[in-house]
Amino acid sequence: MKTKIAFFTVIASISNLTFAQTSKNIDLSFGFGSKAQTIALGINRLHHIGKKEKLSLGYGLRYTGYSGKDNEFITAAAEVSEGNLFKPQNEAKLDTLTMDGNVGSINAAVYINYALNDKWNIQFNIDAIGFSFGGEKIGTFMAETQNASQSNVKAKPSGTNLLLTGDYDRGSLNSEFFVGYNLKEKHRLKLGLSFVFNEYTTSNTLTFNNDRYRVKNLMPMLGYNYTF
Repeated sequence: MKTKIAFFTVIASISNLTFAQTSKNIDLSFGFGSKAQTIALGINRLHHIGKKEKLSLGYGLRYTGYSGKDNEFITAAAEVSEGNLFKPQNEAKLDTLTMDGNVGSINAAVYINYALNDKWNIQFNIDAIGFSFGGEKIGTFMAETQNASQSNVKAKPSGTNLLLTGDYDRGSLNSEFFVGYNLKEKHRLKLGLSFVFNEYTTSNTLTFNNDRYRVKNLMPMLGYNYTF
C-alpha cells in the first residue's frame, strides 16, 4: 500500500510539473570586457513551479559569439592542469598561448529563474552541451617552467562543448547571472555578469603532450528579454 501511495505521489508531482504554466522567451545579451566582448542570442522555455510560480526551471538553445584581443589561453585539460572543484590547479603545468580569438558556439542551456515580484527577477543560466566553430588563429606559446617558447602556433576552436564542471569542461561555454526588470508587459531589461569559457585546440601537441588551451572572461553583461 505504501509503495502504491509513493508511486502515485511521484506521478502526481511529474504531472504538476508537466502541466505547469510555461513561458517562452527570446534573450539577447552583450558582455563587455577589457580584452573580450560577447554577444549571445537564445530562445528558452521556462516551467513555472508551485502555486505562486515564483521559481521557474527551463531549457533552451543559445548562440554565443566571442571576440578577444591578446587573450591568454592557459592549459585546459584537467588531466594536465590537475585541477578540479576540490583541488587547485598545478601552476607548474599551466602553459600560456597568447593570441586573438573569435569563436561562435551553439549550445543547449539550462535556466533557473526566480521572480521576486511583478517587476523584478533573478536568473542563473548555463550552457550544457553543443558545438563551436571559427577560423584558425596564430599565437605565441610560452612554458616558463620548461623554458620553452614558440611563436606562430596555429589553433582552431575546439569543436565539442560539454559542461563537466571546472577544468573537466570542454570547449566553449557561456553562463549568466543577472537581475531582470520588467519594463512593460513581455519586455524585460537584464543587468548582470557573463562568465564565458572559450577553448582552442592547437594543430600540434605542445608541452605535457597537451593541445587544448582555454581563456575565461568574467564580464559585465547587459541584455533584453522578450516573452511570447
